[in-house]
Amino acid sequence: MKFELATENDIFQISQLYFDVYQGTYPDPLMKDFNLIRNFIKSEMGFWFIARDVDGTVRGSVLAAYDQENLIAKAFGAVVRVEHRGQGLMEDLLSFGIQYLREKTPGVDVIYSTTRTVNEAAQTLTEKLGFKKLGIFPNAHRTNEYETHCLAAIIYPSALEKRNTNYKIHHEMASLYSIVSEEVPLPPLESIIPELPTKVLISPPELEVVKSPKFVSYRYSYLKQEKKLEFEFFPFHQPNLVIISPDQSVELFCHLSAVDGYCVVVGGKMPGTMNFTELFLEANKLLRDAGARYIEVIVRADRPKIVESIARAKFIPCGFFPALQLIGNKRHDFLVFSRSFEIFDFQNVKLKGLNQVYLEEYYKAWKRMSLNPKLLES
Repeated sequence: MKFELATENDIFQISQLYFDVYQGTYPDPLMKDFNLIRNFIKSEMGFWFIARDVDGTVRGSVLAAYDQENLIAKAFGAVVRVEHRGQGLMEDLLSFGIQYLREKTPGVDVIYSTTRTVNEAAQTLTEKLGFKKLGIFPNAHRTNEYETHCLAAIIYPSALEKRNTNYKIHHEMASLYSIVSEEVPLPPLESIIPELPTKVLISPPELEVVKSPKFVSYRYSYLKQEKKLEFEFFPFHQPNLVIISPDQSVELFCHLSAVDGYCVVVGGKMPGTMNFTELFLEANKLLRDAGARYIEVIVRADRPKIVESIARAKFIPCGFFPALQLIGNKRHDFLVFSRSFEIFDFQNVKLKGLNQVYLEEYYKAWKRMSLNPKLLES
């Protein structure tokens, strides 16, 4: 078996591979659209690794997206033909890809992945390769059934050496931090109950959803370049819709999958005195009406007041990612939150080790935060 980067000549085989394994239900359109596959293969920041048999047939595939600004990579889309499973093929292919990223890029401090939980094989594989468990995404995706995914990452010493630890963590997030500390060597952090806002917060104006992917992408890139975004970090996601006010004082950029209703909040522009809780509560309604069934947002862990606002908007903490974003010579921790609009379905979940603990922690947080009306009281 030969491991190598895919070329344009492999496009048809790659698409056929994902169709054969998933019978057309794979939620990412990248695996189906020939033009998208071609663009990814040709991209300097995209690496499509394949396992090729001696007869030239593509037997396995895994992708990696690379962010040079933050020295991070994401491995995703791992698939092996059924007849070749149980032979260590994906372990060898992913190991090849990790080594390639380490040797052929300007640098990589963090490599992360999300793994399916319909069986333990993917969790075992990433664990063997040094990925540490960081959280769980309940019912994040939907193929022919609801899929809960696990978050795992290789965090190299070079990342931890640059990590900013000069902050206090929100008290509601301390238990999650403690669980992650069992996987990654993190020093204890003091917890804090955020102080009440010292300035008068304003409610969001009337908002509406604009679905115009090319305009949204251009507008987001422009605002990011002009440094006009209040927050603008969600790696490897490009917005395709915006929640916007008529005067454009508020612009909340999101990526929404039309295939399975998976949605992430990528970034936003709004006044510094905006009430984040009210903004996200209103955004939840608009995104649900637009087809979202699951929403994800990430927040810098050293911003407890914003963490408090997101929690009050009924987002549940589901992961803690140390040393994710690189700003200057410091790497910053992030909390991952999710909000689901559907009844949780875990009948096909098979969790390994700490992943079971993360699900239990998520459920405890859901009961404590989603079922507590006092959270919305000022």
